[in-house]
Amino acid sequence: MRKRTKLKLAKSPLSLVLCQVRFSPLMAIAEYIPKVQDQLRRSGYPVNASGPIHEFQLGPAGASARARAYWEFMGKDRRSSVVVTEGFMVLQTTAYDDFETFVDQLKTAVSTLDEAVGGLLIQRVGLRYVDAIIPKEGETWREYVKPCLHGFESSLFKDRVLRLHQTVANTAVGTMLVRLHQNLDGNVLPPDLGTRALLAPTTEAKKGETTTLLDIDHFHRCEDAYDPERFEQLAWKLKEAAYEIFADNVVTEHALKVWS
Repeated sequence: MRKRTKLKLAKSPLSLVLCQVRFSPLMAIAEYIPKVQDQLRRSGYPVNASGPIHEFQLGPAGASARARAYWEFMGKDRRSSVVVTEGFMVLQTTAYDDFETFVDQLKTAVSTLDEAVGGLLIQRVGLRYVDAIIPKEGETWREYVKPCLHGFESSLFKDRVLRLHQTVANTAVGTMLVRLHQNLDGNVLPPDLGTRALLAPTTEAKKGETTTLLDIDHFHRCEDAYDPERFEQLAWKLKEAAYEIFADNVVTEHALKVWS
């Protein structure tokens, strides 16, 4: 559960929060979807945005593509959705309030699938936070993130340098990835989100200007039958560590003052 004081930022840069729960693949997943959809509809996800997704793979014979079944059920505001495939479930939102609310919604979604299929074997739980850093006029993104994420510098580089930095490390809970990546397209959601149905939050990001995404991904591998209480305890551990990295190790005091 929460160990540190809640950091509620009035001008939060948060653009996306998601949790992916991987489980032992269910080859008959399509048979369970009607029951899952009906329950999720009652839980606040009435919009069916499902459709096939196309995966591309490179092999000795060249590139190949295949369509994979993909179900997505959204809230009416299209700011939150539950994604289901044969091997994982995702709860994602661009309208995050606090973790107490998020983890309750997450448990509802996973419990719905667990009950429908008669038991899930959880193999990986990953929690991801993405912040879109858009500096105030006259400031740069470097004033918002600490030097550890500023990346490589060179006098040869011109003004329009787009940064891509990643750190991977083990934690007491699992593995954490801290990424910083930039774009000039005004995108505040990561390019690998995998769905274009989810609406992005309203921000001041503009095409042609540098938008910096701070992406913290913390995951735990396991081989456990789904248990709501243990699952919630794990989710909080993943969240607390991500919170600590964000507030203590990644963003500057200046950033926190601007956002609060």
